[in-house]
Amino acid sequence: MCVYEDVRKKADPFIEAYRDDLLVHDKKDIQENPDTPFLHFTGETGTHLTRLIPADEYPIGRVKYLFGMATREEILDGQMEVIPGMSNRYGRGKLILHYDGKFLKEITQSQANGIADDYKEEIKRAWQSC
Repeated sequence: MCVYEDVRKKADPFIEAYRDDLLVHDKKDIQENPDTPFLHFTGETGTHLTRLIPADEYPIGRVKYLFGMATREEILDGQMEVIPGMSNRYGRGKLILHYDGKFLKEITQSQANGIADDYKEEIKRAWQSC
């Protein structure tokens, strides 16, 4: 079974609104990037998926991003700064999953914060070594 189907089975029962977050957007993202680690947050009003991409997949220089321009450092910081608020501020704490590229497991918000912090440091170290 593909990892998306595992995510769907676990997350779907918690979602009361914005089900397309899971059924359309997350499905597409996970299926197009099957080996990419991610953090996945589920709440009553949808999901949030943060892919933990390799350092070399971040753009170099200032690029169009969301509603403006950003550097890879700004993109990384922006993606990681929302992680600690997923459970309380964003209401996505009913189920938190981590996929490490091989295994999917349920984790706590505290564990997600640690994974995000470790990932951010790993990416910054990789950029410094280039």
